[in-house]
Amino acid sequence: MRLLIICILALAASTVPAYAGDTEKPSVPNGVSATALSSNSIRITWNKPWDNVGVAGYNIYRNGSYYTTVYGNTNHVDARVSGGNSYEYSVVAFDDARNYTTHSNSVSASTGGGSSTGAAPRANTNGTPTAPDGLRAVAKDNDKAALSWNKPSGDVAGYNIYRNGSYRRTVRSTDYTDSHLSSGQEYRYQVVAFSSQAKYSLKSSEVKMTTGGGGQSNATVADDRSTSSSGSAGAPSGYRLVFSDEFRGNDIDSSKWNTRYRWGPNWIINGEKQYYVDRVNDRNFGHSPFEFDGEHMTITAIHTPGNLKGKANNQPYLSGALTTFGKFKMRYGYVEMRAKMPKGKGLWPAFWLLHQNENGKRPEIDVVELLGQRPNVALHTYHYYDNWKLRSTPTFETPGPNYADGFHTFAVKWEPGKITWLVDGRESKVHSNGNVAGEDMYLLLNLAVGGWWPGNPDGSTQFPARFSIDYIRAYSKN
Repeated sequence: MRLLIICILALAASTVPAYAGDTEKPSVPNGVSATALSSNSIRITWNKPWDNVGVAGYNIYRNGSYYTTVYGNTNHVDARVSGGNSYEYSVVAFDDARNYTTHSNSVSASTGGGSSTGAAPRANTNGTPTAPDGLRAVAKDNDKAALSWNKPSGDVAGYNIYRNGSYRRTVRSTDYTDSHLSSGQEYRYQVVAFSSQAKYSLKSSEVKMTTGGGGQSNATVADDRSTSSSGSAGAPSGYRLVFSDEFRGNDIDSSKWNTRYRWGPNWIINGEKQYYVDRVNDRNFGHSPFEFDGEHMTITAIHTPGNLKGKANNQPYLSGALTTFGKFKMRYGYVEMRAKMPKGKGLWPAFWLLHQNENGKRPEIDVVELLGQRPNVALHTYHYYDNWKLRSTPTFETPGPNYADGFHTFAVKWEPGKITWLVDGRESKVHSNGNVAGEDMYLLLNLAVGGWWPGNPDGSTQFPARFSIDYIRAYSKN
């Protein structure tokens, strides 16, 4: 009877489309870029996203409206543009079951020359406008930002508005109201002026505002992203920056990071269930766990597709890890990460320092770890060896808001005989003892799945799981 039932089920299954019952969306397309080929054509390209069944096609949006659909390719030439104009593009992926992603980050390009991956084309010839000054952003209601700025001198035909680093809108006046924002969120704005000859200024200084009563913000330098959503952050006085990644590109910077642990990709530790894809050294693996939107890097964890199980050491999940082993090391100093944590049973994100050499105390400083089923508790531990026996401090806890609901800063100040942990710029825990190591250590960042500590994911865990990082910075004392 069992054999008969199996045969009947197999026959029935063969008549059902492969996508029946598929409710999982593809990952959001990343690496989107737009390049003007001529005065009447722009090429849009993007990276192929991951899907559990397979991506069927892409909808391209131009200036906020649906424009065309592309099947198979990850590029398209828009030949219906006119010279001297700026065009904004975003991409939505879909599978055979018509599960649609959200929009990719927006990029823009201007006919008449130039390209963009989220930044405005720049020119330095005569007739180029100067960057607008006096930019102000004021919160209105709970979902709007009222922007205004001063008109630069000379030939100015209009302005491109940038929100959180991505092109938002082109306007002709010196004011703009940005609507449909989320309440209680921080937004960052810049403005680029352009002339009637399609010559573009540099970006204005950046302003920040928070909806829901955040009020007006003063202009700050464009690279100042040191303020977290729940408190101040940044190195103490007397420290200088010696390493940083702001993750504003569209791929891993291999001059700073490895994408595998130093002991190799197939060594399983802590009973974990993920395989870390080595993006730097195996670009043809078939999937990248690293997504970029021009402002953040996101490590994604997914179920391993069947066709990649062999490559993935038969691990049930794919994820990503970064280390600076062989590229950057430090002995004492201050390190900080601004990140938005994932939540869900079995998820285990971490930012930590590890010993450079296999002798001495072989220390490990866990700047922050989080168990996905407890997203409102940040965890901190110091490990070291004494006579080849592992010793550890208690795992210190920093209760707080849900660290998966927004970006927060996590930092360690490492001094001779002392380790201080900080969350959102506030001192959380201190370990002061002669066992604090004083040897070279390097940085690590990863999203583990499963293992003896967090347990394995269950039906409540949502995939893809995302660990988004705004920046990593390291400082040395002067």
